[in-house]
Amino acid sequence: MNKHFGVSWGIAVIAILGVLVWQALSIVELYHFQNERFITKVNHRITRTVNELNLFAVQKSTAVSVVRSVPCLTLAKGEKIERCRLQRDDDLADAEYRATYDIRDTTLWTLEKFYSLLRQGRRRGDKSFPIVINLLDSLGNRIDSLSCGYIPPWLRMKAEPVRLGFLEKHVLEVECMFPVHQFWGRSKNSFILIFVFTVLLIVCVMILMYKINQERKHIIGQHLFLDTVMHNLQSPLDYMSFTQDVLGKKYGNMMEIEDQQALEGIREKQSDMGHAITRLLTLSDIFYRIQIYPCPLCLKEMLEKLCALSFVKIPLGKQVDVNISCEMDNPEISVDPVYLPIVFENLIGNAIKYSGKSVKIDIRCQGKGKWIEIRVKDNGIGIPSRSLKRIFEIYYRDPSMRDDHSRKGFGIGLSFVHSVVKAHHGKITVHSIINVGTEFIIILPRKQWKRK
Repeated sequence: MNKHFGVSWGIAVIAILGVLVWQALSIVELYHFQNERFITKVNHRITRTVNELNLFAVQKSTAVSVVRSVPCLTLAKGEKIERCRLQRDDDLADAEYRATYDIRDTTLWTLEKFYSLLRQGRRRGDKSFPIVINLLDSLGNRIDSLSCGYIPPWLRMKAEPVRLGFLEKHVLEVECMFPVHQFWGRSKNSFILIFVFTVLLIVCVMILMYKINQERKHIIGQHLFLDTVMHNLQSPLDYMSFTQDVLGKKYGNMMEIEDQQALEGIREKQSDMGHAITRLLTLSDIFYRIQIYPCPLCLKEMLEKLCALSFVKIPLGKQVDVNISCEMDNPEISVDPVYLPIVFENLIGNAIKYSGKSVKIDIRCQGKGKWIEIRVKDNGIGIPSRSLKRIFEIYYRDPSMRDDHSRKGFGIGLSFVHSVVKAHHGKITVHSIINVGTEFIIILPRKQWKRK
């Protein structure tokens, strides 16, 4: 139990850590999404600012004309005229904008002016806009640069390079940083939802583990109680057995018939007490995982011994008829010789308890390859459909049976039956019809797997 409980706690901790990691990845993904949106806006703003600065810095004595039918671009700067034939797949509008850079006034087209125009498009609340601007020639050599503010290396991101000149072929490169306060302002609602969801999940897991811990303590207490009861019963039983053997050896031949009958009564009571202790031992194992120790057992012989009904007290006036049909060439199977007989004791005992005065129990065994099917059918009062799904739960009894004092029980027997069948790597199902009878179907493998 401690091992399984520790595993449960480990799984819970792993689940919580997994959720936290998932939330962290979600935050990172959200940051990248906001970052991409920001850099897209920066790219558009840079392109628009470059176009505005080109138009602002163009010289009065220059002109740009585009012949779209050719297509051909003409640059007139003073008396100097330059013509350039464009490729058909070039964008003429973009070429016209870039051509204005070739005829600009270099005293007006500066990186400081570019930065000033770029800042005008920012929000008033953005007090800082760290940026690095580099102007490169066609070979990638730096012509000019401007740096404003500090950008940490791990937060630095590059905007798309902008081709400026049509003839000079200069390139403008911009590096900037996504402001953290903008990320928080745009994503704080998502942060709050993630935080609330994580806290609720952790609280639910902690409550669940607390309930499991309480249930574990309750089960351990029941187990200790059963151990105490078994110990207190075993001691007087051993003393009774010792005394009975001494009396039988010393004075058995000297006793009168009445005294011998009394001694035989003590022997019967001792046997009944032994059965009771055996049942307590098996019930104690319900709260833990049952470990079976399989060995070869003749199924038919085991069932025939149970037909003597020595394990149950039959009420006066009841007639019990047990029929066994074993349609198997080889009735030998590998099972636990202690636990499996108690399974059928429970089923037969319940059939007698929950039937009328004439009890008929049919037990049928069939071999199906590597498996064996055992059917136990009675003509009892049946099980209501509402209870069929819960019939193997420990301490469960149908509500209609709780007030029936003639049929006492604690709801433990069928739970034990289910645990034993499961420990044998088998399966048990039940079919029942009210006032007609109940049939339990047990499927067991012929040979058990080796215990690790």
